[in-house]
Amino acid sequence: MKEYYLLSLKWSKDSHFVWWGPNNNGYTHDLNKAGVYTEETINSNLPYYSNTSTMPVPVELARKGHLQTVAVADSDNYRLFGIAEHLKTAKEY
Repeated sequence: MKEYYLLSLKWSKDSHFVWWGPNNNGYTHDLNKAGVYTEETINSNLPYYSNTSTMPVPVELARKGHLQTVAVADSDNYRLFGIAEHLKTAKEY
């Protein structure tokens, strides 16, 4: 059975698309965090999942688009990258 991401036409503005999160919960710009919905789920309530605000996009098609990988600036990556340690010895430029 085909799988889909749900593109929010309502919230997609500027230069990045917005996708529904998993389990009809929230939105994300990151396809890696987007929910994957089965064709069966979409067809079970087509007016909800496919309308002027929402468009199902096959996963394989979305993955062929122009994608961008972004490193999130959060505390986990701050520690992982060793930024605090770097700044202790880094010289001002």
